[in-house]
Amino acid sequence: MNLPLISRPRTWHWICCFTALLGCLPLLWPRMLPRSWRSAAPDYAGSLVMASFLLSCTLIFISSIVTLLHLRNLRTLVQLLIWGFRWLCTAAVFCVLAYFANVPRDVESVAAEVSPVDTREEIHFPIDSLTSPESLVIPIVPEQYEPSSVSLIPNLSFLENKYPALLHTYVDMSPRWALHTKDDNFYTKPAHVVMIPPTTGGTPGVVHVAFRHLVSGEQLPVGYTVVKPGDPMPGTPEGSEQVPDLALDLGGAHYLLLAWRGTSHAETAHRAINAAISTVDSMLQPLVDEPSETSLNRLLSGTKSVVADHPRILLSEPATQYGTYQAEVYVNPGEAGTLLLRILDMETNASLRLFSFPALFSDDKSVLFRHDIPGSIPMRLRDNSFGHVSGLLPENAPVFTIKSGAAHQAFAVALELWFVPAKSPNTRRFILRRCYRVQACEPSREQ
Repeated sequence: MNLPLISRPRTWHWICCFTALLGCLPLLWPRMLPRSWRSAAPDYAGSLVMASFLLSCTLIFISSIVTLLHLRNLRTLVQLLIWGFRWLCTAAVFCVLAYFANVPRDVESVAAEVSPVDTREEIHFPIDSLTSPESLVIPIVPEQYEPSSVSLIPNLSFLENKYPALLHTYVDMSPRWALHTKDDNFYTKPAHVVMIPPTTGGTPGVVHVAFRHLVSGEQLPVGYTVVKPGDPMPGTPEGSEQVPDLALDLGGAHYLLLAWRGTSHAETAHRAINAAISTVDSMLQPLVDEPSETSLNRLLSGTKSVVADHPRILLSEPATQYGTYQAEVYVNPGEAGTLLLRILDMETNASLRLFSFPALFSDDKSVLFRHDIPGSIPMRLRDNSFGHVSGLLPENAPVFTIKSGAAHQAFAVALELWFVPAKSPNTRRFILRRCYRVQACEPSREQ
């Protein structure tokens, strides 16, 4: 027996070592791959590493058997020692690469831990009210507004005329608005603002809202009726049951796009649209009172702390954007560390998502800090978080999905909050669990 793989194994062992290291690169630097490959890369990379190591093991086993049959015991021992040294060197190189790659600590192992179980757990619907400036669901009270003319916008008009750059910066930096400033069909896409009237025996409808920024020479939004503050409300076009979509001219390069979807009752729709206009205008009051970068940063960050007795988890599914979610976590661990939000299927107990983000903390235990999901997750970790499915959402969307699947496929999940202290990274402390009935996000559907 004089097969090249057995008679000259050294080269093949080094090839296996090199191939194993090559397979580790996508795990250490996932952003070196196209976005569409990142979710599947760990499986293929792990298989490549395992195949390389198993091939090398097979070769050294066969080679050792051959040398033993020739009664070369010492040579067999030396051969095994050299083989072990090769893989030891490979492991050392991997450790050096991992050090420089600065890979976040593997938090997915928390999924294997036993969670506290409460047989009396109540399952909620994801309709919690979020207070973050990233929240896409904003309540409005239409009854306070008259339906005959377009609401005035003193704050928006002031900023557009006196501080247009400041308004432009606010729109571009706000996760709530930044995603759809160039999209006339924003209301068909995920991750846009919806303003919802109170529900009394049925949902009358929602107002979809977005800022539209026009550059010099660009056409007005297509499919919208352009109006100005104080103009009479345009009537419903003949042959249509839906009130027209409005593009409110702010007096400069910005328009506020408003699309009512719901009942065809014109007065109800116009009141809701005016409520949405006034709500957006009132949001900018702090920037009008103090038109500065400091005020802008405060407006974008919102209130980060509240006085409360116990931690909270809140979950919201923006209306018409099925299968997409936003969450807020209120907690104060009292020390530096990492918070883990684990989402598991209550039927199978399988982990669906796992988010990792730095914990805000203070010595005052009566103060809880707001952590936004996905807003508090570092950008480099969002697309690589456990359970992420590439292609479901636009890049940097202020929402997340729980899993992909058929539209309106409902299932119960438990959201568990854990804390990993920085001074004791091998310790995990359970904080809170809350259950919801959610649904899957359909990959092929334009929401």
